Amino acid sequence: MASMMQAQHEVRRTSKGYSQVPSGERRPEPPQNDIQGFIKIFSDHKILATMLFVATPAGFGSHYMDMEPQYVFACNFVAIIPLAWLIGKATEDVAAKTGETVGGLLNATFGNVVEMLICIAGIRNGEIEVVQCTLLGSILSNLLLVMGCAFLAGGMFYALQEYNQAGAAIQCSLMSMSVFAIGLPTIYTNVLHQEAEWEHMVEVSRWASVLLLSIYFAYLVFQLKTHADLFQDDGESDEEEDPPDLSMGTAAVTLLLATIITSFSTDFLIAALETTVETWNISKEFVGIIMLPIIGNAAEHYTAITVAMKDKMDLSLGVAAGSSCQMALLVTPFTVLVGWFYGVDMTLNFHMFQLCVLIFAVFLVTTILNTGRTERESGMLVGKTNWFQGYILLVTYFVLAIIYFFEGPNHKHALADLY
Repeated sequence: MASMMQAQHEVRRTSKGYSQVPSGERRPEPPQNDIQGFIKIFSDHKILATMLFVATPAGFGSHYMDMEPQYVFACNFVAIIPLAWLIGKATEDVAAKTGETVGGLLNATFGNVVEMLICIAGIRNGEIEVVQCTLLGSILSNLLLVMGCAFLAGGMFYALQEYNQAGAAIQCSLMSMSVFAIGLPTIYTNVLHQEAEWEHMVEVSRWASVLLLSIYFAYLVFQLKTHADLFQDDGESDEEEDPPDLSMGTAAVTLLLATIITSFSTDFLIAALETTVETWNISKEFVGIIMLPIIGNAAEHYTAITVAMKDKMDLSLGVAAGSSCQMALLVTPFTVLVGWFYGVDMTLNFHMFQLCVLIFAVFLVTTILNTGRTERESGMLVGKTNWFQGYILLVTYFVLAIIYFFEGPNHKHALADLY
């Protein structure tokens, strides 16, 4: 699941309250014990529960039975989707029992744990190209696919939907900052073409990653503490919070076990990648930019669409644009530092074509989020969205997917290898 730091603090308060209980009626009783809690969780998500209990054993079985790599890849690809959902649910229940600061840090850490595990597995297996494509693909998927589907789905129920312009502006600024941080090392390397400068760029990437992490943690304070009102819908703080389904101890154990199992599944997935792309006649860039982000963004996709259809666009933007910021400012520098730990030259050099795609995507989203602004009587500036803007974002994403799909597995013509 792709990281949902900006939204998960509010999801814990609002996502369970989508079906409002009419005045005078009793709220549903919370689970009496953890067994009832698990039954409720799995019964409320039958498809994901089925995938969890079928695909996860199949993923492990396919690996240890030495099946063909493409089957190992496919089984573990499907298995990681429900595992990511379970990690998200367990994190939510643990955070519900902790303070706001601890809960925010938990969400920041485990909100993107799947992407982090995929990147760690990629670095350990020497698949730096796939790691970089996965990072970029997660950013693009949230910006174009998730946000586009949210705008389109919400627009089917409401002609215009409003969101807090100040919060959206902060997220646009953070995405512009990420373009700046990724763009400079990429341009630096492509202009000079010297071995000595490559070594300098590796050092620049590592120390720049430390600074990017400082920006992210400063943003946590900004978003959770000092300016939390910029990221909330009106009246949101008045809604009653439902109790978690699991106790803190059980949720913590579930979170730990799900994370460990996911780490094995990501290792199996990456180890089978090389043969899979040759068998399926697709490029690593297509796998990294289009396919792997589906694993991490499935939860975000569902949440963003659901809350958009309930006219909660601040929360929907927190899932889509906020998760992109988290990928750019937390997971990307974290991955560079992991490469540093393993002695691998994982850098912020994302190559020129990938940089151009990111620049165009951020420009398009920023343009959309800054159009149709109006001012309420309270003086708050609000933006407005509609279904057509969502369709524009979706078409842009599908054009990008088509480009990478027809690229093919030939390494000599890989877009990621262009300088």
